[in-house]
Amino acid sequence: MTPLLALSAAFGFGVAGIFLKRALQYVDPLPAAVLSVTFTTAVVWTVTLSTTSLDGLLTPRILPFVVAGVIAPGLARLALFTGIDRVGVARTYAIGATAPLVSVVLAILFLGERPSWLLLIGAGAIVVGGTLLSDRSWRRRDLVFAGLAAFGFAVRDNVTRYGFLDFTDPVLAAAVSTATSGTLMWTYALIAARRELRVDRLGLKLLMCAGVAEGFAYVTMWRALARGSVAVVSPLTNSHSIFAVVLAAVFLRDLERVTWRIGVATVLMVAGVMIVLRFGAR
Repeated sequence: MTPLLALSAAFGFGVAGIFLKRALQYVDPLPAAVLSVTFTTAVVWTVTLSTTSLDGLLTPRILPFVVAGVIAPGLARLALFTGIDRVGVARTYAIGATAPLVSVVLAILFLGERPSWLLLIGAGAIVVGGTLLSDRSWRRRDLVFAGLAAFGFAVRDNVTRYGFLDFTDPVLAAAVSTATSGTLMWTYALIAARRELRVDRLGLKLLMCAGVAEGFAYVTMWRALARGSVAVVSPLTNSHSIFAVVLAAVFLRDLERVTWRIGVATVLMVAGVMIVLRFGAR
């Protein structure tokens, strides 16, 4: 059941990426990030209110998930959307697949975990995948947004892991995290936006679809984490880059070209992440 939940989350994230790319034809990254987080939060809270108690909100043990929400999907979501807008779904999601690797590296640095030699194999696969992504059809510096998103999600994972040492309700934790992200994104948008957050009607519909898909993905991801180990759930969930590449090849032919280089890079990077998470830290 746990692998099925994790793969369902991966599929949800992949589907959301396709809707986001379409939506970014009509909406700028900032309002796209704000509205997507809003729809995602609505979906997660709907599930939370119908399936779990809110008693955990009254304990300080919920605070790590508030911090996690500030980091991601809040700020990391904006970086992710900017990456999708600049370099496309396939490349952004391929680089985003390195988030678990970054998470493990942070755990090694701050939690004292010891890497095995297999870490080098996983890291090598990721480096090769990143090399294959280096073509000249886009500005390489734009990949920094995808990298920042991956780093943000990795930090969130570490903060979340720390929080679950004393907290046992993953659905409520996800609800608090997404609500915090939504509040942060709306505050930033209203204060920092230099122009009105205008949204085309079609763009709004696409963002709603993306938010629903991501809401489904978040709920299934957290439930998978409640049932199984991170070493199993995280690499399966982060296989969303493969789903994104396949779906982009089918539904985004008019917007971006998915080459064999991107496909091979995605497989290598996801494989490297899985190796690192399975064998890299002891």
